[in-house]
Amino acid sequence: MYILLQHAPPLPSRAAAPAKSPHYRPPPPPPRRMSAPAAHVLEPSFMVQQGENLMNVVYTRPCACTKSQLKISIGDPTFDGNLVTSKEATEALLRQVDAPTNHSYQRPHGHPQACAAVAEFWGKHFAGDHAANIKVDNVVLACGGSEAILHTLTALCDEGDNVLLPAPGFAQYPYVCDAYQIEKRMYHMTSDDNWEVNLDEIRTLVDDRTKAILLNNPSNPCGSNWSRSHVEAIIRLCEELHLAIIADEIYAGIVYAGQTFTSVASFSTEVPRFIIAGTAKAFMAPGWRLGWTIVVDERNYVANIVTGMKNLAIMSMGPNALLQHALPDLLRNTPESYFEKNNKEIEANAVYFAKSVRERCPGLSCGEPQGALYLMVKVDLSRFPHYATDVDFYQALEDEENVQVVPGTYMGSPGYFRACITRPAAIIEEVMERMAAFCTRHATPAA
Repeated sequence: MYILLQHAPPLPSRAAAPAKSPHYRPPPPPPRRMSAPAAHVLEPSFMVQQGENLMNVVYTRPCACTKSQLKISIGDPTFDGNLVTSKEATEALLRQVDAPTNHSYQRPHGHPQACAAVAEFWGKHFAGDHAANIKVDNVVLACGGSEAILHTLTALCDEGDNVLLPAPGFAQYPYVCDAYQIEKRMYHMTSDDNWEVNLDEIRTLVDDRTKAILLNNPSNPCGSNWSRSHVEAIIRLCEELHLAIIADEIYAGIVYAGQTFTSVASFSTEVPRFIIAGTAKAFMAPGWRLGWTIVVDERNYVANIVTGMKNLAIMSMGPNALLQHALPDLLRNTPESYFEKNNKEIEANAVYFAKSVRERCPGLSCGEPQGALYLMVKVDLSRFPHYATDVDFYQALEDEENVQVVPGTYMGSPGYFRACITRPAAIIEEVMERMAAFCTRHATPAA
């Protein structure tokens, strides 16, 4: 359904959700009152009260364990310095410092040369035979992939519209939806199905106010990488349902031996695709806060939405000017050997972690790692009678062993936890020693 999209042809309407009229709006916020007794203390806005930063709950939870803390909860590949930004990137950045005009305001949605470099890079590496569909005018830079997600969702959706979100998935997706009163409809993936999308479930979730489906491949938190045939099946379903795609491809190219990453840009389709990526993961520069949205729009259905995204960029005035000027050299000059080296190190950790879970941690299981920076581990709670939920399990693991993971409940999938496997091998080995000891102490024998 491209009901907000420019020049869309007449399309069959979907069945409306029975509980909402086409003009549905959420109820107004409750009256805001000054906090008593100090009437000068202001209450926070209704918007910021809607979402909860669950990741911060993990990171700030107090722990009395005297063992050294081992965090495999944070998705920063540069946390320890074993994975670093390339010398080509740092040299490109340093070259920009001495140019006086590089310290000026830039066009809010991105310097033209930076946008052109993004279009060229994505077309060359990920669009296959369809590079011509990557248009420089449809590239919008942002302060990181997270702001690109914000631009895309808020340009597409009004209050009361809905989007389909992955469960499990990145915690920012539902947070943005809650803050902006966009209804989130979760589609559920499991390790039993290699974390693939259940297409039949998607059909049940769509109505006249569904604006898009959000995909994340390779996946945070699943560590999965979909086959080309599965990506194509999703696109064909979106053609049938007239459903736009938001594709979070921030982990593009981070795949392991025997795997090939498939971008939604590598297909010809009338479906508008909003592809989100940046420098944070593959280029190991999360602190640069440099991301982008590439809108692939073969039928010119979403030209007005692209304009809206460019207008939204004025809210932050765009990414840092020096980084924008460094971006063309970064994208063109970083050698393939850099990515290959990083992928091999991450893969070695992932393979070791998964093997250790299966062989040394009774009550836990996980599939074969395929890509991204994570593994999703399943907790058989029937074998841990003292823990009713995965949150209980994660808290006990931290309290006893000071190993910090992210409970699956916080990412939309109870009964799992997420582990980030980018830390140095010695730390991953110590994590597994402690996790194995914890599970051996607490797991009951298998039935």
